[in-house]
Amino acid sequence: MSEVNLSLSTLGGGAMEEQFQQLIPALLSQLKHGQKASISIGIDFKRVDNTDTMITTSYRLTPKFPAISKASICQVTGDNRLKTDAPIEKPKLVNLFNGTEGGSKNE
Repeated sequence: MSEVNLSLSTLGGGAMEEQFQQLIPALLSQLKHGQKASISIGIDFKRVDNTDTMITTSYRLTPKFPAISKASICQVTGDNRLKTDAPIEKPKLVNLFNGTEGGSKNE
């Protein structure tokens, strides 16, 4: 096995770079005009017990996708409660057939 200096592209045997490259299209596909996304990278170093020359490294990639939000207007009542419009009910699905499309099997 050959050795190289530690870098962002060699960390975790190259796995961090690979995962980073996979996250970019996922984040970009969720972005709309004016929105923002991010990837936070954390790298930890820990000295191995009973040795002066060995250190373990680990990393974290934490994506932050664009938040989903919507605003509405509320009215404050005299008893300090908030009133808003009731949610619109979704239309009920109507089954036009009873499962025997084209009539019964006995016809």
